[in-house]
Amino acid sequence: MKIRKVFENFTPYEWEISSQEVAKIANIPVEQVIRLDTNASPYTPRSWLNEVAKILPELQVNQYPDTRYTELLDKICSYNNVGEDNVVVTNGADEGIDIVTKTFVDNGDKVIISTPTYSMLKISPQIAGAKVLEVPRKAPDFRDDIEEIVNVCCREKANVIFFCNPNNPTGNFTNIENLRIVAEETDSWIVVDEAYYEYCGRTAAKLISKYPNLVIIRTLSKAFSLAGARIGYILANEDTVKKLNLVRPPNSLTVVSIKLGAIALSDINQMREWVDEIVKERERLFRLLNSIKNVEAYPSETNFLLFRIKGLDANTVHEKLFRKGICVRNLSGVRGIENCLRVTIGTREQNEKFLNELKNIVEV
Repeated sequence: MKIRKVFENFTPYEWEISSQEVAKIANIPVEQVIRLDTNASPYTPRSWLNEVAKILPELQVNQYPDTRYTELLDKICSYNNVGEDNVVVTNGADEGIDIVTKTFVDNGDKVIISTPTYSMLKISPQIAGAKVLEVPRKAPDFRDDIEEIVNVCCREKANVIFFCNPNNPTGNFTNIENLRIVAEETDSWIVVDEAYYEYCGRTAAKLISKYPNLVIIRTLSKAFSLAGARIGYILANEDTVKKLNLVRPPNSLTVVSIKLGAIALSDINQMREWVDEIVKERERLFRLLNSIKNVEAYPSETNFLLFRIKGLDANTVHEKLFRKGICVRNLSGVRGIENCLRVTIGTREQNEKFLNELKNIVEV
């Protein structure tokens, strides 16, 4: 029995441990576990869930959903001020990445990513059999090395260039003009993961009508507090959408998710209230982290902060926080962000507990 050769030296996505397992290890009730490791929203959209609950008995879960996802599609178009021929609805941003990869990447193709970045931008092309070329970001602010990306692309004839903007895990934004340069100076597909768009308010989506090689991937997981519902979408020009729809599965969203997504996109003001609160907390947390001895936090345009531990082992800090039931992302072994951790912006109460425990650990 054999599996594909691509998996012989393959590094998979690092799955997060469950809250139940964290609670058991920390010896605390599961309700006391603080998840600041997944970049999900700390707010539960109760009013939207209550709306779904009212109509739940009428939802036809015995039937497959409308394969066009018409109700949700209309709301996405309205939110982005585009036509339905510019949108592909997906099961979260990860399916968007998967659809793009299946459409544009053949076995043996070359793909470029600017590292460090979201791991699925590397993993998905690798599974497709592509050779992933990594272009390191520039120190000290993690800027994309645009000149080198263009040089590598032209030299290696890469078929796809992936960007995450703002970038996960560094939190910085790639100037739209730089994306325009790459789109004009290469013949590659330019794919931009904008999962954190709502936290910065800047997008390359306005360029899709001019650049047919530009594709934008979005999600309702972050700013819309719907990580568990798995709703995303792709924005591209009409011809590109036709290509992507050749690959899109017909029924990857549930009838419940479709309804919930449509309700969420009808309540943009609520989403913006949450975003405003998280951005305020992000800036407060950024200042407070940088006031702690042995900690250096980096600016962010997302709902998380990357911070470096100085003079101590970040693995040890991560473990001690974990033993208190506080989960942050351990990135200490990632090239370019060695000895760094990443913390999601939670509620004021969650952030205070995190800060207090971090101080107790690092201020020695």
